[in-house]
Amino acid sequence: MSSQASSPASPASITEEISTRTMSDVVKDFNTEELIDYLGRKNLKLDKDDIKILRKEKIAGSDFLKLTKEDFRSIGFALGPTTRLTEFIEGLSQKLRNYSSLKTLDDLKEMLRRNKVNGEDITSIKQFTPVFEEVNDDDKALIHCMEDIILKLSNVETMTDANEATRFLQKDISGEDATGRVDYAIKSLEDLLCITEGKPRNIKIGYAQNLAQLESAFQTNKKKRTADQAFGNDYFDYIYGIVTTGTEWHFIIYTPDGIYSTSGSEYQINLTKSAVKDNPELLRSNVKRVIGIIVGLLKDRVSVDSSPASKRARIKKIIKK
Repeated sequence: MSSQASSPASPASITEEISTRTMSDVVKDFNTEELIDYLGRKNLKLDKDDIKILRKEKIAGSDFLKLTKEDFRSIGFALGPTTRLTEFIEGLSQKLRNYSSLKTLDDLKEMLRRNKVNGEDITSIKQFTPVFEEVNDDDKALIHCMEDIILKLSNVETMTDANEATRFLQKDISGEDATGRVDYAIKSLEDLLCITEGKPRNIKIGYAQNLAQLESAFQTNKKKRTADQAFGNDYFDYIYGIVTTGTEWHFIIYTPDGIYSTSGSEYQINLTKSAVKDNPELLRSNVKRVIGIIVGLLKDRVSVDSSPASKRARIKKIIKK
């Protein structure tokens, strides 16, 4: 199975994107099972009788958005769930947040809470040792990467300056709570890895944005599955994320059961002119290390069996290392 990077969009200045997409735009495309799955995550206190009605009436997302209080009552909903669902539909017209608008510590705390992290900082995330694939010194991609780094450092003081000058916005990914463009995404038949560019000296905000992107990518992947695959009780999948400033690299595993990261480890590349001049071998070694991890993550993700049981077993093996 081959992987491909998302095609570059046109260059864009680093400004916050403006969202015009609402949750209604997302819900209207749901089939009945996707709608039931979505409502089940929204703490609406629906019971088996309520779900049975939705299935019996074959209510899809576009139907759901048009239902009134009278409609709900006429098909058998009790007053309580009728009230909750009617109010919920009214709130779906609000615009989705852009990933780029997630830029405060409160946003980070909320994303950590949603992903079952017992704490309010990235150091509270459960740790894992990333999969690594050895990269040969004569590897053409490594040689090209080093030549590119050295060329850019010959024109600027640090790669931070170069990154700001050459940033491209990449793939649009919309989820249930946020929307926008991922700085870089790698996919095969589904999204495998999302990369977020963090701001220098503020890697934590990159975490908030990357977790939101991974959540949306997970939802997108799930929609591509058949109903039996996506809505069975044993459904499980995982996606890798990367948050980087260019010099600092953090790796993330996103699963529906929780997240894991390398926030307690140091994966750094000293991208300065002095690094090229004083210790080029250390620079090359650090670049090889990061590339080896990225290759390892992708190789793992495309080679794992698609069954939920195999993916659960794979995650257990990774986090025990």
